[in-house]
Amino acid sequence: MTATARRFAVGCYTPDGAGPAVHLVERDADGGWRVAASGVASNPSFLAVADDVWFAVGEDAAGSVVSFRLDATGGADGTPALVPVASVVHGEADPCHVVVVPEHRVLLVANYTGGSVTAVPFESSGEFGRPFSLALPHRTGPVSDRQEAPHAHQLAATPWGTHLVSDLGGDAIHELVIERAPDAATPAVRIVRTLDLPPGTGPRHMLVGGGLLHVVGELDGRLHTFELDAASFAPSGSEPVVAEPGGDVVVQPSHLDRAPSGRLLTSLVRGRDTVSVFEATDGARPRLATELPIGAAWPRHHAHLDDRMVVVAAQEGRALVELDLVTGASRRVLELTAPACVVPLT
Repeated sequence: MTATARRFAVGCYTPDGAGPAVHLVERDADGGWRVAASGVASNPSFLAVADDVWFAVGEDAAGSVVSFRLDATGGADGTPALVPVASVVHGEADPCHVVVVPEHRVLLVANYTGGSVTAVPFESSGEFGRPFSLALPHRTGPVSDRQEAPHAHQLAATPWGTHLVSDLGGDAIHELVIERAPDAATPAVRIVRTLDLPPGTGPRHMLVGGGLLHVVGELDGRLHTFELDAASFAPSGSEPVVAEPGGDVVVQPSHLDRAPSGRLLTSLVRGRDTVSVFEATDGARPRLATELPIGAAWPRHHAHLDDRMVVVAAQEGRALVELDLVTGASRRVLELTAPACVVPLT
């Protein structure tokens, strides 16, 4: 692969039942895209990768995680192959996000309907140990049809070794620690701090770093920024995700990301089917610079190719879309069924 070629792990919803929905996707140096390998799973809406082992949530009522091994030449014609390794049902409904915590050999899983976080020990082979689940504190919010109970949505690591989980239902960010002795069969997770957000925020996705926490509110349509360290938490600014909501059009932000230079933040906006670009030179007070249509429905997750180009998983548009943040030009680059995440591979 050349310096400008890229690889991504892409997970998709499976509306017709389990099928090829975990994909190794390649972008060549000339901007061409292709699926290089696929694995079969049920609703693998989010993926995490550790070396050559891939982990996928099963966003179903039963709640599960599956693993695959990427074999560089395991296909019938010597091409890459995603080989199934193991699966575990943890019983927490609708897991929607997963991160790898390598120092503990644990996966952390956010369970949306379950309102919980599950820790799943794993081996380097991809085999799983016994899961441990922690129910989030029972909190509700003012948006009665979305905030009737806790809804864990995303996990993010902090520089001081903990993890944050957003609770869309409870307008809170909970800080977690993993407690696991080297010989312990099952890890444990506990909450060490809870950060309260304005009522009705509906926190969905977060970015942590540089002494700051950025949170996009799915329900209030705002980007909230806080000063954050291991001991303190204080608001520093709040900015609308769109300049003009526009009547009855849904404004439902989804994924928040940072450009490689750190000078831009980008948030997807479902309903309007756009990418909002924030100038973040003053990181504590990012400001909305522009909003660009992607030309496909329900953008759920995205990744930066560089400071100028992003690739977007358009769930209902059934495609990956490249968008130029300077010109606003977009193009469908790969047709996929209900893509839900696009994770860059190193």
